Amino acid sequence: MADKTDEPTTPTGENPVYDSIVDGGEPVVATVDSEPDADEAPPALVEPEEIVVEESETVGYVDDEPVFVEEETTVVEEAYAPEDTGAHEEPQAAQAAYAPQEPQAPVAPVPPQPSVVYVNAPQAPVDKGNRGFGVLISVAATIVFLIVLAIVMTIIYSARADGLYLDFLGQTAFYVPALFFLIGSIVLVLLLNRAGWWTYVIGSLAVALFVYFATIGTVLLSNGVVLLTPAEAEEQFRLGTVSPFTIAAALVAREIMIWAGAIIANRGRKLKVRNADAKAAFERERAQARGY
Repeated sequence: MADKTDEPTTPTGENPVYDSIVDGGEPVVATVDSEPDADEAPPALVEPEEIVVEESETVGYVDDEPVFVEEETTVVEEAYAPEDTGAHEEPQAAQAAYAPQEPQAPVAPVPPQPSVVYVNAPQAPVDKGNRGFGVLISVAATIVFLIVLAIVMTIIYSARADGLYLDFLGQTAFYVPALFFLIGSIVLVLLLNRAGWWTYVIGSLAVALFVYFATIGTVLLSNGVVLLTPAEAEEQFRLGTVSPFTIAAALVAREIMIWAGAIIANRGRKLKVRNADAKAAFERERAQARGY
């Protein structure tokens, strides 16, 4: 038996793919490089195709001639699928970085808004009053009035009794004129405020009359004048008008109020000057602020 035809050998470093068997029994060998060129782009992914390769095999001789049996061999060629190493991402990133940016519409500059600053307008100076000081002087004058009235009444009663007489100090009626003097002087100070002394001189007459008639009325009411007949009530009122106590209270009230009014008026005059100076300074500052 003759020897079989030797199969073709594959060159070293190459992968054979048998496309077909040509006449004469010699196979055509197609070679593919083991590694693709790095500079070339990787081929696109394709579906694997089946390549049919016919091989001939000698099985014997008939009449001294070799007999060949053809067999079909299926060779599957795999599609080339390059590994994703991420190297292609860098050119894409660089291309995206150097890609031209879309021009943006210019933004119109916003004009600065005027800022509003609120400044408190200077307030005109308020005139200082003299009422508080006048009330304090009225309280002090009431104490003086009570002391002076006690001295006067001691002299009067002691002269009538031919000796020192101080029993009236324990009677409530003695303190009634002092109460009305305090009320009258405070009302006068609140009305006159920074008025001059002559105004307090006139006002002292009103305080004296108020003390006089208020004391008479209070004494009559305390003695039950409402229970008396009209004639008796009239007689009691007449006696009260000529009573040394009520007359002394009215006279002392007028004198004390004159001197207390002098003190109050003196301070009122000074306050007028201060108020006038404060107004003049305010007008000057306002004129300077307006640029006059």
